[in-house]
Amino acid sequence: MSDVRFTDGNLIILYAVDQNLSSSQLPPHIIERVNSCKRLYQIILRSKPDANKTIILLVAGPPYSESLKRELINGGIDEKVIKIESDSEKISHCLNNLKEFIKKRVNPPYIYFVGSFWMKGIFDSIVELHFQEYKIQFEGSLDNRPLEIIEKEKKLESPKKGQKYFKDKIKNKALDMLLNYIFPEDK
Repeated sequence: MSDVRFTDGNLIILYAVDQNLSSSQLPPHIIERVNSCKRLYQIILRSKPDANKTIILLVAGPPYSESLKRELINGGIDEKVIKIESDSEKISHCLNNLKEFIKKRVNPPYIYFVGSFWMKGIFDSIVELHFQEYKIQFEGSLDNRPLEIIEKEKKLESPKKGQKYFKDKIKNKALDMLLNYIFPEDK
């Protein structure tokens, strides 16, 4: 049996977590992500046969999630398709929660992750390890903040080395030792 699964529906993850939000007004880089999400939603509605099975998962903290939801509704998105998830504090937390959700489904949705362009490296490193069997795509939006702020946020978002990393490291070390024993370099 093949590991490839057919997709059923679409899931757009709007990642709007920002560690530095201090005012009640939404910052421009978050508004840019919302606009990217609205454009993506309209493209899916026009081009996919299963567009009626599209859900938008809004990942944001409690004080800003409602204003982001209003922003999406004002952009023409039906309130019924918007779900709010406020537990995740990092991209890795968000994707771990997502994995638990889609693992239970026979046919998982096609997943779109909307975030700032600089998140692609972090996103790719997580997807490469845990989401090979799923259809998942990154949609980047502009982030015009100063580089120092982006670098600081990038350090907070970067996943720590997990258990798989250390297992692979030990396995590679054991393999190196075995090969050095079988084929010593001093001969």
